[in-house]
Amino acid sequence: MTLTDPAAGTIKIVLERRVLPGAHERFQQWLKQLLAHAATAPELQGSSVLSSQDDYFILLRFADRTALDRWQEHPATQALLAAGSELAIAGARPQLRSGLETWFTLPDRPLPSGPPPKWKMALVTWCCLLPMVGILTQVIPPAVPFLASLALSTAIPVSMLTWVLMPRLTRLLYRWLYPAA
Repeated sequence: MTLTDPAAGTIKIVLERRVLPGAHERFQQWLKQLLAHAATAPELQGSSVLSSQDDYFILLRFADRTALDRWQEHPATQALLAAGSELAIAGARPQLRSGLETWFTLPDRPLPSGPPPKWKMALVTWCCLLPMVGILTQVIPPAVPFLASLALSTAIPVSMLTWVLMPRLTRLLYRWLYPAA
């Protein structure tokens, strides 16, 4: 499933896996091999692994869709992914993401065929961020050291956007963000 256009640039793939009972140690070894193999791709821009007991989300960021396709079509990649299927159950299909659209999805709503237009995502994000930054500049005392002030003025908005504001705004603006849904 493609969620970006060819000119979008950086693209992320999210591989969802649920480890089979008794396969945790072998899964960890497989995961290290997969990440090491991905790191050999010159267009790989980064990787992350998020886990919660048996559930793993493997995020790989590539320079563009062509680079991702080249990595996915590589025989070693296909062999590794096949070997991983013996250790874990894969999610329905890999999710491809190109930017902020992960903030604009809801677990109880159908997944539209693609992300909202970038201008809509940018506008909603900016409308949330502007008042928070304005308030924080007034609330954080000037006596707070620069790095601490910087940490607070970025951590608070990111947390608020991720867990409080964007889920609510996405629900409220769903028909506008996804008119075809």
